[in-house]
Amino acid sequence: MKVAIYSRKSKSTDKGESIETQINLCKDYINKISDGKHIEIVQYDEGEGFSGGDSTRRKFNQLIRDAKSHKYDVLICYRLDRVARSVADFSDLIEELNDNGISFISVKEQFDTSTPMGRAMMYIASVFAQLEREIGAERIRDNLHELAKSGRWLGRNNSNWL
Repeated sequence: MKVAIYSRKSKSTDKGESIETQINLCKDYINKISDGKHIEIVQYDEGEGFSGGDSTRRKFNQLIRDAKSHKYDVLICYRLDRVARSVADFSDLIEELNDNGISFISVKEQFDTSTPMGRAMMYIASVFAQLEREIGAERIRDNLHELAKSGRWLGRNNSNWL
C-alpha cells in the first residue's frame, strides 16, 4: 500500500507544529494502523510560508495530479487545516480523492474517510474550522475599524473594511 503524507506550515514562527513534527506524527500513526503490512510512504512537504487558502501550493497541486494518476492509496495529514481552509475546498479535495479510490486520514481529528461515519464527522469538523477562521477575520476587521475611528490606525487607507 502507498500512503501520501502532506505537510504544510503557514508561517516561519515558533508556534504550531513544524513540518518535521507533522511528518513524524503521521508516520507514527501509519505504524499504528499498518498491522505489520508493508507501507510505502510518499511525502509532499510544502515547507513554511504557504497558506492553506493559496491555490498555488506547488506540492499540493502535485499531490492532486498524483491522486489522478493513482500513485497512492491513502492521503494522511496531521490536521485537517493543513490541506484546506474552506469547506468548499475541502469538499472538492475529498470528492477528488473519492473519485480516485483514495482514503483520507487526519491524525489530529482522527478522521478516516474509509467509513461513512468518518466522512460525516470530517465534513462537520470542516464547517466549524471555517467558522473559526471567519470569526477571527471578523474580529481583526472590527479591531482595525476601532483603531481607525480613534485615529490610531497607521496602516494603509482602505475603505473596503470601514
